[in-house]
Amino acid sequence: MSKVLITETVLRDAQQCLIQGRLKLQHVLPIGETLDSIGYEALDAWGGGTFTASVKLLQEDPWARLRAIRGVVKKTPLQMLIRGQTLVVTQHQPDDVVRAFIESAVEAGISVIRMFDPLNDLRNLEVPIAAAKKAKARVIGALVYSPSPYQDQKQMTKAARRLRELGCHAIGIEDVAGILAPDAARDLVRALREATHLPISIHSHATTALAPITYFAAAEAGATSIDTALSALAWGSSQPGTETMVSSFRDTPYDTRLDLKLIGQANRYFDDLHDEYEPFQDPISFRNDMTVLDHQLPTPVLADLTKTLQERNALDRYDRLLQELVRVRAETGYPPMAAPINQIVATQALANTLSERRYQVIEQSFRDYVKGLYGQPPGEIDRTVKQRALGGSEPITMRPADLLEPALDGARREMRRQGLPADSLDQVLLYVLFPDDAPGILRPEIRAAEPAPAPTPAAARSPEPEAAAAASSAPAEADTTREFTVEVDGEPYHVRVRGAAAVPATAGAAPSQPISGDGLVQAPMQGMVIKVKVVPGATVKLGDVVVVLEAMKMQNDIAATANGTVREVFVKEGTIVAANDPLLTIG
Repeated sequence: MSKVLITETVLRDAQQCLIQGRLKLQHVLPIGETLDSIGYEALDAWGGGTFTASVKLLQEDPWARLRAIRGVVKKTPLQMLIRGQTLVVTQHQPDDVVRAFIESAVEAGISVIRMFDPLNDLRNLEVPIAAAKKAKARVIGALVYSPSPYQDQKQMTKAARRLRELGCHAIGIEDVAGILAPDAARDLVRALREATHLPISIHSHATTALAPITYFAAAEAGATSIDTALSALAWGSSQPGTETMVSSFRDTPYDTRLDLKLIGQANRYFDDLHDEYEPFQDPISFRNDMTVLDHQLPTPVLADLTKTLQERNALDRYDRLLQELVRVRAETGYPPMAAPINQIVATQALANTLSERRYQVIEQSFRDYVKGLYGQPPGEIDRTVKQRALGGSEPITMRPADLLEPALDGARREMRRQGLPADSLDQVLLYVLFPDDAPGILRPEIRAAEPAPAPTPAAARSPEPEAAAAASSAPAEADTTREFTVEVDGEPYHVRVRGAAAVPATAGAAPSQPISGDGLVQAPMQGMVIKVKVVPGATVKLGDVVVVLEAMKMQNDIAATANGTVREVFVKEGTIVAANDPLLTIG
């Protein structure tokens, strides 16, 4: 037996779970040298949701943040998390973007890359793993732990062997909901070690309070490393406390040999920052919740769904929501409940809970999931659900990124057209991933000319992006004003549009009533309308093809979402539409 190694998550996942990823760089740098001296295996410091938070909440350059951290943390390896081909956003990225992102991250100071695919579709890890190996990073290929009829120890062992074949240096177990029990961990770790002969790393959350016991059982079975957080930002939906685990392993064969005095010094530093970040702390995220063992939904996502029920005066439907979460997951092929898939399933469960009948309202992200644009689910999607979401269209069977054209050169041209600096790969990548936010970071005078949004405390912040989208658009205040909740790269924004912009740019005419409801047919993705097969007054049935859209190198049949009569058609052949643009309504 050898000592257990610890990766400290206080700079990324811990603060992402408990303070929305708002930890300011000015509060990271003074403690960097102390963290560097503790002796951690790695510091989880970048990527995941904190990349988005840097851009959207802190309005800072995440690449500059990484380089600044590397400047003070000189010995301890810095680790980043990516969600496979989606990197740090919610949509799959072209291969040239994935390769460039990983190359730039390593150049900027990352030396360990932990990666997983939210569906455990390992096709979506092939390019990231190859890119990380080429960049000389240490690669932890992780599997999302999410038990179902389609995921068991045998299936995970087979997947781990494939990760070893792809060249991973270690196998990770990604327990995003904190549901891995001690006995299951012991058996799984032993199986993975025997199958791969690679180090086994475990990442868990303290949601159910199982994680500390599970970590100890995993260590007994041969796990080599665990993820923990300084206690100031530990427990609840975060990781178990570093101090607790170091103390638990002391004087055992798994002794971490870390200095508790130094750890305590670092923790006191973060504890002293508590008051500044209190407005962004949601009490629900600090609680234990055993219902997660059934629905497997991480606490922050469930908390946002609960807030939506409260806003709708529908808290009496909470138990029904929990049942819907389990039911929708089963109907969609038992996907692992990792972001962004968990939010997609949660949004649909919420829509089913609030609607008169199930699947009366279907969000575009759910249609994309059923279409296969996130990858292959572990199991079969219910046939009725598939027809409801796609009509007569069939899901794709290839790797989603195979449908995407290279993006970097086009982004450079667009940036030059806008007068944005595009000299470094960092700048171009920032624009590709966040085209609406990058200009304000690359040219701060743009942002300075706009009124800064006020911080939103946790108690009043918007639901998760997809949960926010489940609510219908607000009715118009006046003839020329409309309000929307829109999602941009995974973040919800409330916007008010005045004047001619109140009509969708692709519309042929202004809708005679709000564009929402069961009869709305939307574009599932950006593309060009090549055929409109109906006219106002035509009678259609659920599933009838009404529009053909050319997108992602394919012709996509867009189906009627309800039985009825076509009321309005907003597009014509040749119209360019964006995802979620209204195509027609059925009354």
